[in-house]
Amino acid sequence: MCSVRTLLLLTATALVVEVRAFLPAAPKLPLKPSAAAAALSRKSPGSAKAIRPWLTAVSSGAAGPDAAGGVEGKNDPKSRDMMRTEALSLTAKVFENDDRPVILYDGVCNLCNGGVNFMLDYDKPDDLRGTFRFAALQSDVGRALLQRGGREPDDLSSIVLATKEGSTFTESDAILRIGQGLGGGTAFEQLAPAVSTLGLNFVPRIVRDAVYKVVSENRYRFFGQNDQCRLYDDRFDERFLGEL
Repeated sequence: MCSVRTLLLLTATALVVEVRAFLPAAPKLPLKPSAAAAALSRKSPGSAKAIRPWLTAVSSGAAGPDAAGGVEGKNDPKSRDMMRTEALSLTAKVFENDDRPVILYDGVCNLCNGGVNFMLDYDKPDDLRGTFRFAALQSDVGRALLQRGGREPDDLSSIVLATKEGSTFTESDAILRIGQGLGGGTAFEQLAPAVSTLGLNFVPRIVRDAVYKVVSENRYRFFGQNDQCRLYDDRFDERFLGEL
């Protein structure tokens, strides 16, 4: 009985294979680019140049300018170390002649762009240089600074504060440390640093980050997004970074 069942099963399998051989192949649907790939295709704020090819290659698992030559993917520890070393070298240029910290923000997020506008209004408005500089996470500078801090170059999950000394602050730590530097020349000159310092010292980070993540993970749903990076006031052109 068992042999009969086996024979029937083999016969049915063979018929299915024969029938499929004569059926036309299913049409291949065009693949839609992911949000990250679309972001990479955008040009950086303040620059007309395209994103550097090697940084684009990083997001696809290749490493450095010679990725096409067979360098192992980004999950390989040696490859990751090489990419981070390259990022350190490139981002040194960001702070070579300017020690102002850089705030990395999601360039297509309405909430993030609103936050940048707020910071411009309350970061020494009488001094166009201000305390901070800005770069979209999707930009050349943003992706390299993410790597310098040990994060993936296409990580858009958090605002980032990067300093000349090599520190990288994210989530609520980034928000509160930015707050410590805001308010100069405005009514919040004393209040903003004081409240931010209290938050850093007395509110547990696990609580702060939990609140941050709820807002961050729903920012597109609650506040929407744009098809392009922020169009900023040309008075602040010097404060926005794009290309290295």
